[in-house]
Amino acid sequence: MSDPHSSDELRERNEATVERYFLTGARDRARRHLLYTDDGSTSLFFTDIGEPITVRGRDNLAKHGELSLKVLPDWRWIGLEIFSTQDPGRFWAECDGEGTIRFPGYPEGRYRNHFLFSFRLSDGRIAESREYTNPIEHMRALGIATPRIERGWIPAE
Repeated sequence: MSDPHSSDELRERNEATVERYFLTGARDRARRHLLYTDDGSTSLFFTDIGEPITVRGRDNLAKHGELSLKVLPDWRWIGLEIFSTQDPGRFWAECDGEGTIRFPGYPEGRYRNHFLFSFRLSDGRIAESREYTNPIEHMRALGIATPRIERGWIPAE
């Protein structure tokens, strides 16, 4: 009989939760908050305000999920790779994402970006997720002009 608390069993259970996080069907996205611990949090780390935006607690995560379905109605993840660490409760994921963006106050557009995620899990539930992505691509999708840094001095191909 296997021990459900062994490190291998825990790693498998936690990885399955991370995989479910990336399901993009409307029903899956509407229930994503149930993957979190009661006091779990999600944060967007790279933002235009220079500090993370964090949503904490399952009720707030549910509201955030409802808004996400309205803002990104047909969102999908592409090329998902999940990486385990030495800690069975820590995972990283990398992928692209794309879909229609309907951000209040901006014209509807198409949003595509590259994403890195960090997950900290507790017994099959997400205690903390962190999303790292390029805020410039988000601004471009909303039609916001962005400055360009001159980098001609960097050797290129």
